[in-house]
Amino acid sequence: TTLEDVNKVLNELNTYADQTIYNFAEMTRNIGTFTAAGVDLETSATAIKGIANLAAGSGSTSQQASTAMYQLSQALAAGKVSLQDWNSVVNAGMGGQLFQNALKETAKSMGVVVDESKSFRESISGGDSWLTSDILIKTLEKFANDETLVKAATEVKTYTQLVDTMKESVQSGWAVSWEHIVGDKEE
Repeated sequence: TTLEDVNKVLNELNTYADQTIYNFAEMTRNIGTFTAAGVDLETSATAIKGIANLAAGSGSTSQQASTAMYQLSQALAAGKVSLQDWNSVVNAGMGGQLFQNALKETAKSMGVVVDESKSFRESISGGDSWLTSDILIKTLEKFANDETLVKAATEVKTYTQLVDTMKESVQSGWAVSWEHIVGDKEE
């Protein structure tokens, strides 16, 4: 990956952070954990947006989204989502039917058999979980582009969210100003 590629992706995430209630610093910290888990940069950025959109649709805070991002990056590194990983997603307020159904739908579209006779939690416990990294990534990519979830992520509902969104915009403005004055890494 070149510096130009990284800057492009970070600019996209920064624009996304400015338009939504989510924090750019948290997203960039977590994109590092995704890439360390072996997920390419573009896919990592899309997955981060997907998690943020899911958090907004689930009513979770940006801190809860950050926790889920970190835990799911650990699952990606392991190659599958374990029950322990899933419990962290549930604790972040994001493990509801919306996410469960989307994961099952993705799995089925990829030809993976999901045992519907078991509860979701039972179906992913044990060593032979059907919930692989590929299924998770494809589902998060869908969430990144889901119009309803994008709308939920861009709606400011509280004063705290308003202040956080304004801080993100100011920080982005300063970052661009400093880049024009000082330059980027190569300059």
